[in-house]
Amino acid sequence: MTTTIAAEIFSPRWGHTDTYTFVLEREAMTISMEAREAKCIWRDNQDPIWEGEALHDILQNDSIYPPAIFQDLVEYLWKSWRGGEINATDAETELQEIITWLNSITKAKPKTEFWGKYF
Repeated sequence: MTTTIAAEIFSPRWGHTDTYTFVLEREAMTISMEAREAKCIWRDNQDPIWEGEALHDILQNDSIYPPAIFQDLVEYLWKSWRGGEINATDAETELQEIITWLNSITKAKPKTEFWGKYF
């Protein structure tokens, strides 16, 4: 069982959205943007473990600074899908809600020259 979801995430670095791909599988969740990839691996009776690039770093490369909880939210979504609490359609709907929130935060970042030097 595999669910693939494309999410349009706004990149201030480029001034447009980029497509991030979320692949939900029973044993892993992979989040990628072109060649960059973060992967969350299922481990029985333990917390999942993240491998590859840090999700935060992939987003920061596009000048996206997600709240600290963002990675936990996508992990919760994957575990809910994996556990049968939500189906593929619901997973896409709920992921899009989180992406809408992330895009709102990203678009609302300070725009003065002072902060523009920082991020």
